[in-house]
Amino acid sequence: MIKKWTELSPALQFIIKSVLIVGIWRLVYLFVLQPIRFPDKVLTRFIGEGTTVLINIFGSNTRPKVYCIDNSAFGEVVLIRGRHAILHIGDACNGLELMLIYAGVIALLPGNKKRKTSYIVVGLLLLLLANMLRCTGLEWVYEWYRPLFETTHHYIFTLVMYVFIFIGWTLYINKGKFNTIG
Repeated sequence: MIKKWTELSPALQFIIKSVLIVGIWRLVYLFVLQPIRFPDKVLTRFIGEGTTVLINIFGSNTRPKVYCIDNSAFGEVVLIRGRHAILHIGDACNGLELMLIYAGVIALLPGNKKRKTSYIVVGLLLLLLANMLRCTGLEWVYEWYRPLFETTHHYIFTLVMYVFIFIGWTLYINKGKFNTIG
């Protein structure tokens, strides 16, 4: 069995490992972690609190401050300004899946563990910050350009997050340098 595994191409080994890991993760997440909202509850709250800080820093000083309230019954946090909800951040929008995709690919690629660990840790921190900026941007779009909210939420900002992930992978594969043509 081990001999057959080593005879497979590295690309096929990568695909098989990916499918197995994703399958196991989905089963564990759906049947064990999601019902108890772990790590979703902590991550969603963290994104909500960070977004609140960013909105309060970059927002108008003449408007009431924004507060983050946990709405666990619905698996979300709600950002409140005055008496009005201005943004709902659900567990599906906390970036967990994106972070797992980013870290999982790097973990499965060849390379030494120290370099992988540093790229994963720094990349995850940057993805957290990017997600907070994404939510801040969504609140801004909702407040000032409401007709564009759905487009920015479902397409533009989602694409931006995937571009960040792709850049992280590219930097890892190219040892931190972008290859230039010419």
